[in-house]
Amino acid sequence: MKMTKKCMVIFLSMTIALLTTVNSMMPVSAQTSSNIGLCAHCFTAYRERWSYVWGASSYGAVDCSGLIWSYNGVGGIRTDMLAASNEWGYVYNGIPNIHGLGLHHPGHVGVYVGSGMAIDAQSPSYGIGYSNAYSASWVEWFKIAGVSYPYQGWVLLNGESFYYENGEYLTNTSRTLDGVTYTFDGAGVSDIAPPSGAYEETDYSAPTAEQPQQYYYQEPVEYVEPVYEEVSVEEPPVSYVSEPEPVVQPEPSVEPEPSVQPQPSVVEQASVAETSKEESSKEESKKEESSKEESEKEESKVQETSVEEDEADEVIELIAEYGYKDTDDSKTVSSIQTRLYELGYLTSKATGKYDDQTVNAVMLFQNINDLESTGTVDSKTYRILKSNKAASNFSTLSNGSFDEGATLPVTALQTRLTELKYYYDEITGFYGELTASAVRHFQKDNKVKATGIADVDTQLKIFSSKAKVNPNAGSAVYGNSGSIIIKMQKRLIELRYLSGIVSEKFDDATLEAVHAFQKASGFEETDMMTPEQLELLYSEKAVKSPDYDVLKYGYSGDDVVQLQSRLAALKYYDGKTSGVYSNTVVEAVEKFQSDNNIEVTGKVDAETFDFIKTESQRETTHIGEELVLKTAAISDDALAGIAKGKAADVSVNGTSKDDPLKSTIALSSVFVGASALAIFFTKKGIRKTGKKSKK
Repeated sequence: MKMTKKCMVIFLSMTIALLTTVNSMMPVSAQTSSNIGLCAHCFTAYRERWSYVWGASSYGAVDCSGLIWSYNGVGGIRTDMLAASNEWGYVYNGIPNIHGLGLHHPGHVGVYVGSGMAIDAQSPSYGIGYSNAYSASWVEWFKIAGVSYPYQGWVLLNGESFYYENGEYLTNTSRTLDGVTYTFDGAGVSDIAPPSGAYEETDYSAPTAEQPQQYYYQEPVEYVEPVYEEVSVEEPPVSYVSEPEPVVQPEPSVEPEPSVQPQPSVVEQASVAETSKEESSKEESKKEESSKEESEKEESKVQETSVEEDEADEVIELIAEYGYKDTDDSKTVSSIQTRLYELGYLTSKATGKYDDQTVNAVMLFQNINDLESTGTVDSKTYRILKSNKAASNFSTLSNGSFDEGATLPVTALQTRLTELKYYYDEITGFYGELTASAVRHFQKDNKVKATGIADVDTQLKIFSSKAKVNPNAGSAVYGNSGSIIIKMQKRLIELRYLSGIVSEKFDDATLEAVHAFQKASGFEETDMMTPEQLELLYSEKAVKSPDYDVLKYGYSGDDVVQLQSRLAALKYYDGKTSGVYSNTVVEAVEKFQSDNNIEVTGKVDAETFDFIKTESQRETTHIGEELVLKTAAISDDALAGIAKGKAADVSVNGTSKDDPLKSTIALSSVFVGASALAIFFTKKGIRKTGKKSKK
């Protein structure tokens, strides 16, 4: 019986020690509501076109305060979020460079998303708006209750990097951080993305459609449209004074004095005669050209007159109207819709059915082209629609443009570029760098000035039925951006041809890595990765970089994780085991190399790695021995009934929650020590039992 109790006590101490060690290994996670997460939530509501529903605060349907409250229940009292804030100020004094601030004017709230822009749930008619924060009637800004705002460090929003310093993101300046100089524009966007591990952790969660609709009682408040003051400038009266006609004075008659001119020689006379002939022939040709131009003008006038006469005499006939459908014998409706699509009046392809959308497009076309706005296509509308004189509905789109109202120009552009295989990413309705890169690529292939701006002429070419599909579809081309580039860069980093982080753009550093891969794989070095080359890159047959085993700055991977863990065990590194070979890792390696008489390079080759591994194993063995002794002491105390008080004292000097290697060693040591004690006491009990049986 006593033997059983002892075994139970031993296993109890083992369990306590095990739970203590496992608890130290478990990462602690807690949901945080950050300013960046709130902004991402608001952009989701805007891009997905959530509805405005008074009193609602869940996925897809919100009112003004509901938009904020639907992000993890932040904001405090929904009827007075400003009162729940601990920091606020007046908008007329300027809005701080802080993402996710609340904006308020009597009866309404919104969210400041940076770069001078705000998102708010406006009204049932307007839905979710995205507008200039200074052009609306906002009175106060405030920090939203329940939202954490960064003080120092990097944040990521909509794929763009911002750096916070003293509580606000930097603008129109530069900073050198970890040896890299970053420049921030007027909107606070960095020209270079930092290492992925540098960003603050952000909760991007949003309510799901499955969540129940949550309502609260509030007196309905009518949305107040922004009021703009008109400033009238009185112009001074203009007095018109007739100028006197100039008086022409008669010129005095002066008789020329007789002069004796020298007579030219025979050769000079011949030369003069030849020159006069040339001049006379030039004059005759000029006369012929001018007469030709006059005749052409007369002909064009006659043609214009005849066209006007034809239009005047034209019998207007109905071609198509609402409810018409194409048949096997007639594709008139599709023909009309295709032309409207090419001119930017329709944002979707032909359906062959004359529906409400087609009626609206026809009315808009007629209005812009000075025709009677009927919504039906008669012979006159049809003739102008099909002519080169038809005015388009395109407007210039560039970085920062987005869909507004019922028209979706950016969505239509992205969809068309996807069809032409220039755009490979999500259709967002927002014109960012990915869209600009696709437009730039199209412009290059179509011999248009590659600006990345979709002006009217560029859109006419893109939406034309004659537009050709990308001849290099599926290829990664130098200068482009997008998901195809991101995927390629990640694989080049894995194979150690490219160091650093994914920049999302096929830049010079990426081109150098591509050339190295092409050379190692036996391909010609070009400014493009073909689909065949990309297929090889992503396969198991891909050739690794010749320097694959030499770890250096910018590399990432499991071997870097191991290096960080072993350097941490040797007290050379106290950072996170992020798997990224950062400047901090370089400094740790240089210090280790210096202390062990190894050439200081900051790089780790196979020999240096083995040496670090050996030294770290010695250190962890020593730590394990200490842990066994402490575990044995706990077991002894457990026998005396005080194991619970001592179990919490189990720790490993220098271990870290972020260090999986040390935690594993600690856990193994607990098992070894406890198992040894169990065997010892079991054998002791068997011997005692044997002695009793002999007696």
